[in-house]
Amino acid sequence: MKFLDFMLTIGAVVAFAFAAYLFASDPGLAQTEEAIVDQKIAETTAGLKGQVSKQVSANKASFTPKPQAVNQLAPVKDDQKAVSANVQWKYIIIHHSATKNGSAKIFDRYHREEKGLAEGLAYHFVIGNGTNSKDGQVETGARWDKQIPGVHCWDGKMNQQSIGICLVGDFDQKNPTEKQVSALLKLLKELCQKYNIPSGNIVVHRDVDKGETNCPGKNFSLDTVKTRLIH
Repeated sequence: MKFLDFMLTIGAVVAFAFAAYLFASDPGLAQTEEAIVDQKIAETTAGLKGQVSKQVSANKASFTPKPQAVNQLAPVKDDQKAVSANVQWKYIIIHHSATKNGSAKIFDRYHREEKGLAEGLAYHFVIGNGTNSKDGQVETGARWDKQIPGVHCWDGKMNQQSIGICLVGDFDQKNPTEKQVSALLKLLKELCQKYNIPSGNIVVHRDVDKGETNCPGKNFSLDTVKTRLIH
């Protein structure tokens, strides 16, 4: 047994020496295992990059930018209860859409699909700026036709007794057009006369929901509108 163990030991030494000789005489052999490992790493990395690239492409394909739309809406549920016949509209609240473009149809679709308002358009009237409707065009919403509350203020009580008018445009960036203002004045006169609404009850959104919004923007002057309304 001792002789056999001795021979096995001698064989192992010879094998190791032979292997060392081969690696020394042919550096390529010494690098084979390292090359294989490097290749595996490269293949794995390439595979991961491919998966990431495919995922990014898939994400880009599935992402559809949302169109600009009214972002001044109140975070309250739609109230479909019709205003009582013996309750008159007491206030008029003026808004801007805070968007460059828009129309009653566009806002109506957005309010239904994105805001979940069963009655659609949150305002009673929309006055166009010449983008998706004519400049100064007054569009009447379904809420006005049905005589039901809008959803344009955080104050639910004000929604119940106020007429919501939205002028298309971002009046933090630009002024309302002259045609928009003229159309607004005409609409205000008609509503105030019909529902006996005093000029003091014509307000802007920021006056109702103080501290929550700057709507209808810094470039909209209610004082100027009221001065022109009187004269």
